[in-house]
Amino acid sequence: MPMIRSPFLFLAPVALLGGCGEPADTDAMLDTVQMTELAQLEAIKARDVRGAVRIYRPDATIVLPGGAPVKGTEAIGAAFETLIADPNLAVELTQGEAWASESGELAATTATGTLTTTGADGQPATIPVAVQTVWRKTDNDGWKIASDLVAQLPAAEAAAN
Repeated sequence: MPMIRSPFLFLAPVALLGGCGEPADTDAMLDTVQMTELAQLEAIKARDVRGAVRIYRPDATIVLPGGAPVKGTEAIGAAFETLIADPNLAVELTQGEAWASESGELAATTATGTLTTTGADGQPATIPVAVQTVWRKTDNDGWKIASDLVAQLPAAEAAAN
């Protein structure tokens, strides 16, 4: 009985091995992402709109407290222009949990803190916030934000943090 040899039977295991590479160094990835995050916070504190916005992907989405989702770097830049123009702006954040995919393509970070802006009465108004950010690796080994959610925490939950 002749033996039938299929190139697929030989190539399939070889192709599968291509997906078995070394997992990414997630600790190093998270260090880089968190340093980028801190640089963005410093840009906000320095009222540097370009510095704050340059780390967003062109198709990124951000949601700020009380606002609707804003998509795209141009619209995100406009949102930051308004935020940074507020004379009472103050942001204090403490980095929280962070995770990275083994593929090395995605990371997620969290933070809690406060956001102070000018209230309806013209006085500084401080709210507790929680931040969740999804990062995507760029072609040059940098990281850009794909999604950024800044949510106001209920007062009771903020006191627990």
